[in-house]
Order: sequence, then C-alpha cells, then structure tokens
Amino acid sequence: MSEYDYRPLKDLIHDSKKGGVQDLGKNWRVHQFAASGIVVFPAERGTGKTTLMNHCCEAVQEGTPFLGAFKTQQAKALLIQGDEPEKFSERKFRRQGLKRNFDVIYLDEPFPFEQLLETIQSKEYGFIGCDSLTTVLCSEGQRITDSEIVDVLYRLNKCLVNNGVSMLMSAHCNKRKPDGNGIRRKRSEIEWDDISGIGTISAAVQDGWGLTSLNDGKFSLHALGKRNIEPGTTWVLERDVETYSWWLAEQQDQQKPVESENLAKRVLQHVEQHGYQSITEMVKALGGNAEHARLVCFDLFEQGQLQRHQRRTGKRGRPEYLYGVGDFSHVSHPPL
Repeated sequence: MSEYDYRPLKDLIHDSKKGGVQDLGKNWRVHQFAASGIVVFPAERGTGKTTLMNHCCEAVQEGTPFLGAFKTQQAKALLIQGDEPEKFSERKFRRQGLKRNFDVIYLDEPFPFEQLLETIQSKEYGFIGCDSLTTVLCSEGQRITDSEIVDVLYRLNKCLVNNGVSMLMSAHCNKRKPDGNGIRRKRSEIEWDDISGIGTISAAVQDGWGLTSLNDGKFSLHALGKRNIEPGTTWVLERDVETYSWWLAEQQDQQKPVESENLAKRVLQHVEQHGYQSITEMVKALGGNAEHARLVCFDLFEQGQLQRHQRRTGKRGRPEYLYGVGDFSHVSHPPL
C-alpha cells in the first residue's frame, strides 16, 4: 500500500449521525427463495438444475410466480451460461417452451470479472443466473480449490447486495465415495461440505439451496441456510420429463408460499387496525399457527414493513416483542 492509498481511520468509520441501525429492508427478488446477493445452487449431475435456473430467469423477467408458487419482483434477467453449448441450451429453451425474453451470454472462457462487477453496478439487471461457479469465475490460474476464489466471491456478493441484484449460481458437488460394491450412493440431501471446491465458499455467499432427486420421481429443494433462508426449509418439487416443466408438489410438510403471503397480508391489515401486538395476541385474533406467524413477522420486520418494540413487563426471562406499523409512542405498557 502506497502513501496515496492511506485513509485516516475516521474516514472509514460509518457516519454515526445516520444511526447505529438503518432500516434498509430485505430485497426479495424471488420471495422466500432468492434475496439480493449470491444464492449458491449445488446439485447432483442430471437432477435438472439448469432447467430449473432457466425457469427462474423466465419468472423474474416476466414477473410471474417461480414454480407457480414463489412471488417474484419483476426485473430484467440475464443468464450467463458457461456449462452448456449454445445449440444444446437453445434446444432446452424450446423444449421448455420458455418466453425467452431474458438475455443470455454463452461463454467460451471465464467471464471478465471486472466487467461482471460493472454490469451489476449498472443495475440493468435485477437477476442474474450463473451456470456455473466453476466455468464462469474460474480460470487457468484460479480454481475452486484455491483460496483466491473466496475473495472473488466476497467481492461479487458485496457488489450484488449493495446494488440490489440477485444471482442464482449453480455449483457442482463432490463425488461420493463408492460403497463396497463400487456404486456411488445417491445423496438424499446436500450440505455445504458437498459443494465442490474450497470449504470456505459457504462463508462468501448469502444463501444456498440443494437439489436432489427422491425415490418417487419427485425432487427435494432444501435450504442449506445462511442469512435469509432458515436451514431445514424443504420443498418437494415435480418435473415433467417431456417439457422439463417444474412445479411445487401439492403435498408439503410446511406452510406453502401462498399461505405465507396471505398470512403476511392479514398481519399487516390487523396491526394497521388494532395497533402494536404480540405474536400471541395476533394468533388469538387471526387463528393459525404461532410459529408460522412468528416467521411471517420476522420476514416483514426484515423487509422494513413492520416495526418491532419490546414490551416492558418488569419480569425476567425472554422479553416479549410487539409488532406494528407507525409510531410506537402511544402504546401503553403494563404497570411494573
């Protein structure tokens, strides 16, 4: 570092006049699936991750629900295709029957990184599909097993978050060791350590989803967890072999996206009419499941649509929080 690069410490410190916490909100591009930043998407070979990514690009470009279930925030979409030749990829688009209004780049070599950052900073695209981490970001001097790739991902993720852009980035998985018969066992679920490359890749991204095939012809889309998606969140998907169409299966073990969206609308309407309330008070008035209501309130709070304040009770233990909109000063507290 030269003397010209030196900046006093006070110039680096965030302006305290702006407050310790700014209400910036969470930017969902695909609700409950992809917020701004890198969403890494590892999957076994042959599970269909490329066609699923194609569908996601189309959904964001058109502003239609992803998988027929996850609400999208419409934006211009770009697909950077590094794993498949153009002719093969175009045949898939035709077979999928996509409205191919999103832009596509086919790579013969790694994408120039500085140009990628400039593209993100231009904010021309709100969503970028990247297929895949290995072919788009790696080069002869930089492999997924090199520590430098993590620095690249950190810079890329920070640029995406700061500019409100989401990137769904597919990744290959490590080959599993064969069993006693020499057959590689199928994964029922993907974990962070299954992603091919250096282990600290997980630290440089926002979130992760794994895709595996199930024994009944269905597929498991499960959250690896990180910043925006709770680990353990699992969606059962179905795919049509003829058209490569994907959709959310009817039977799920958790609240469906449309149910969560409807509950969020009801919560907002309720607190606008009745003021700040606790989760318990909301469930008593609206019915339903307390855990579902809690997750919805967490999400609305992180998006900046709800405010949260602690209720003073004078008792020890876990504090109780009230959620609502607007000014909180008029809310009365129980006597101490």
